[in-house]
Amino acid sequence: MTGNSRASERKILIVRVGRGGDLIMITPAVNALLAAHPEAELHLLTSADGRRIMANYSPRITKTYSYTRRFPRTLLQQRSLLKQFKAERYSSLYIFETKPHYRKWLGNLAQDVHSLEEASAGSHYCNRCLDLVAGSLEAPVIRGWVSLPVTETGRRKARALLKENGVDPEAKLVGLHPTFSGAGLPFFRDRKGNRHRLWPGEHFAKLAGILADVASAKGLKLALVVDALPEEKPYVQSIMDKSGGSITLLAAPPDFQRYKGLLSLLDVLVTPNTGPMHIAAALNTPVVALFSTWSPEDCGPFMDPGRYRVLRAEETVDPGQGLASIEPDQVADTVLDLLQKTSCR
Repeated sequence: MTGNSRASERKILIVRVGRGGDLIMITPAVNALLAAHPEAELHLLTSADGRRIMANYSPRITKTYSYTRRFPRTLLQQRSLLKQFKAERYSSLYIFETKPHYRKWLGNLAQDVHSLEEASAGSHYCNRCLDLVAGSLEAPVIRGWVSLPVTETGRRKARALLKENGVDPEAKLVGLHPTFSGAGLPFFRDRKGNRHRLWPGEHFAKLAGILADVASAKGLKLALVVDALPEEKPYVQSIMDKSGGSITLLAAPPDFQRYKGLLSLLDVLVTPNTGPMHIAAALNTPVVALFSTWSPEDCGPFMDPGRYRVLRAEETVDPGQGLASIEPDQVADTVLDLLQKTSCR
């Protein structure tokens, strides 16, 4: 596209293939591009999960293309997608991926191509994406936190679900997220899997008991909830059984708008390093995030620092246990401190 082309004809392709949290972490950079090019049309190449996360994110993201990294389907998709992309005549291409594969595959689609380099220590992925955008523009970029839209319909459904399950609408609402995407896959068992992504169910149950006891002693209205997908219920049920009835299980058909609505209503979410951690951050919901091995400086909550706390296995006496080394008492103290210092309702 030449310099004489009208701004309204400008098309930008954004590339980020990954899980939900990966897509949420590019939202500050996407917002910067939207602000810098107010007349541009944005297209997105992402995963099926990314399509779900970014649906209705902005009316100016007019096309979303799904891509899988699973061989051999990826080879067939590459040919088909490349043909479609060439027909769009993109003015700019932003590749928020560090793997050189994407630059080799798509780098000839536009003269103006920008792609991430390998991560540097202590640099958050969100900031690296923002720096990539900033380096491509003459004017300073608008730097913000991660964000996601939430509809009033989603909040209404969430309130209805809480009411159906007898949750006091006046209670402080603490959400517990005990699972992570892919937890049941064998791939994770021998690598950075369960030990570094799953806080033990016994710890969640003990945390619930501690918080319930403190709330009772202080006359504090407190409700603990878990919103579980159907396939997660067997694992979550064991936590429920050990919690002595202090947790309310919200079991409903999957509805992402309703799920965002629920997270937006929480006063605190307790979660390991997962997609819901990033979703909560994008909704400005206070978060207690549990980390092991992964660095929060690279992929922690990207939000107002006053609204989240990170607890790391590496800062405990026995980090080799992974997340299990983070004690429920410490998490309970952190939740209560955050409840005192923040309010999202």
